[in-house]
Amino acid sequence: MDRKLKKLQKARKGIQYIIYPEIRAELSPFVFFDAGNMLRNDEGLFIGTHPHSGIGIITYFEGANLLHDDSAENDHVIADGGVQWIRAGGVVWHQENYAKKAATDSEAWPLTIHQLWMQLPPELEESEVEYQNIQPEDLPVIDNIKIVAGTYNGIQSPLKVPYDMTYLDIKLKAGESFEFQTPKGQTRGFVFPRSGSVSLYEDNLPLKHLSILEDNDGKLEFLAETDSAFILLMAAPQNHPIITQGGSIHTNEGALERSFKRIKKQRRIRL
Repeated sequence: MDRKLKKLQKARKGIQYIIYPEIRAELSPFVFFDAGNMLRNDEGLFIGTHPHSGIGIITYFEGANLLHDDSAENDHVIADGGVQWIRAGGVVWHQENYAKKAATDSEAWPLTIHQLWMQLPPELEESEVEYQNIQPEDLPVIDNIKIVAGTYNGIQSPLKVPYDMTYLDIKLKAGESFEFQTPKGQTRGFVFPRSGSVSLYEDNLPLKHLSILEDNDGKLEFLAETDSAFILLMAAPQNHPIITQGGSIHTNEGALERSFKRIKKQRRIRL
């Protein structure tokens, strides 16, 4: 069975994709995807202290080093091309600084960020914070395919997450093709083209759109018309209610209310 394009989703504010209730219901456990490329002429992108609960966050980025602090006393630097996991659980406050790596001849420098939120199942949505960072040299790469999470060709990413999922960053030269059999059961997923021009069977996958895949675990066939890069994300479905408020996403109102009490209690925390 072939697995083809189901529909395209435009971005809101240029970078936000999984935001509307019907899209979240179709793609759960994926519940938010913030992604884009930018040219900066400063020392970096600093995102101040803010809270989350009920979600797991995978942040994969290029062009900067990520300096991270959070209320669970995780204080780390992840190098350009690395990946970070935060299980927000009952509550976490954190801040992110995507810092310019070094002086360059040009004032402008490129930064690419892919931040994925995944709804935690009921048994984890009020859990303690869990944190991992994986440096770029520890992420396996096979034939220009970086394994951010899950398994490809029998090789597993060191990132440990509570989902049956695959997260690949794929780079193809003009004229190259890539075939991939969806792991059994990973029937929800999407493609996010990063650069170039790539098609899935007869459908071109335009830049600045989320290409949502059909709900099956069939075969995917991509063809690069130019040098291209794209993210491929798939997971086994999760069908819990999706209750949202700001940076908190829970499966029920009670968990959301309890998490907001914890958020308020920690509001004055200093990172």
